[in-house]
Amino acid sequence: FTPFISGVSPQNPVVFELNLFIISCLNRQKTYIHPAIMTSVHNAQDGREWILDAYRALEPKNYLGEFTSNNVRPDGRPFHTSRPITILTSFLQRNSYGSAMVTFGNDNNASNSNTTGSSTRVIAACTLLVGHPGPSTPTHGDIDVSVSASPLSGPRFDIGGRESVDTASPFYNYQSGKNTASNGGGIMNDSVPLTDAVAGGSDTQLQPTDTKEIESWIRRTIRSSRFIDPTELGIEPGKSAWRVRISIHIINHDGNLWDASLLCACAALGDLRLPVVEVDRRSGGVRIVSNDDLDYNDGAINNSKHNNSKFERRKGQSLTLGPLPVPLTVAVLPSNDENNSRDILLVDPTHLEEDVSSGNSVTVVCNTNKEIVEFHKKGSSSRLSVDQIKAVASMGFGRAQELETLLKG
Repeated sequence: FTPFISGVSPQNPVVFELNLFIISCLNRQKTYIHPAIMTSVHNAQDGREWILDAYRALEPKNYLGEFTSNNVRPDGRPFHTSRPITILTSFLQRNSYGSAMVTFGNDNNASNSNTTGSSTRVIAACTLLVGHPGPSTPTHGDIDVSVSASPLSGPRFDIGGRESVDTASPFYNYQSGKNTASNGGGIMNDSVPLTDAVAGGSDTQLQPTDTKEIESWIRRTIRSSRFIDPTELGIEPGKSAWRVRISIHIINHDGNLWDASLLCACAALGDLRLPVVEVDRRSGGVRIVSNDDLDYNDGAINNSKHNNSKFERRKGQSLTLGPLPVPLTVAVLPSNDENNSRDILLVDPTHLEEDVSSGNSVTVVCNTNKEIVEFHKKGSSSRLSVDQIKAVASMGFGRAQELETLLKG
């Protein structure tokens, strides 16, 4: 008996609803659906890929379990493999002194409905403020980090950058809000109502993306990793110092924002070049010198006009970078095998895998000196054995060697 009815299309909603009902019944009876069947359905050209999308939306845990039980992930990666990473620097030439864009994944197949085409992409830009150093560190500057999102980052984000967990999938369970407008006496509602089957079809507890937590973690990690020397941000001891503001914006969210955001912040710091400034010798005031005011002589800044003035001109410079803090996030999923109770570890999880894991994951930050900068655990069920911790740390050291070459050349 073939469980899927042919002729599925948006113009044939009755057949589509029947297929949803069949899939729901199969899952309630714990009937095994072979991944080959789902793959053939997904690759069909008659519109039956809608069934696979519906199955992923209604039963994300069972959908992912069909793949993990065969030691593979929905995008074809093994458990220990990360998505390809692309780092682009210096792409914002105005209003920033350093910028970077980091992409996890490949967008070549973004037009397909498969998750293979989705990716996580963030951008970061460094802006500068002049502030007063603290009394305990009179020669040190400081960094500040902000992470923002918008509805363009993903269908779950609202206009304030908060991610909602009232829906289980952006495909079928997404509610855009209850915008109502009067039009000729009628009321227009742009929200997609949730049916009882969709709202209660999954036992997965979704965890929202907390941008404030990511900000605090990035700030703490950069400060403790010795990636930059804070004394290079000092201008006048005890009077003035640079405060670097790293503004991170989420362009597209398909999982593992923690790794992408930290790498993007570090890439932007590596691209940062401090500008030429004039320092008042008496008051310690600082003025940024524009390019139009600079005098060059054989490539060097000419200070002859300022030798007798009360201002001292300081040359701009790039920062001296230390060991790159490279993060590696692993999602922790409970095993579906009754004979094997060991958890499944998925490196560089997608948004779907994060949802199924209910936010249970661990993030290890390593550098090329084989030092563990930080080990961060999220979720109450992300318990690892000693052997698993060793394996995660070993993968982190290998990833640090790869990305150090990619970022620093």
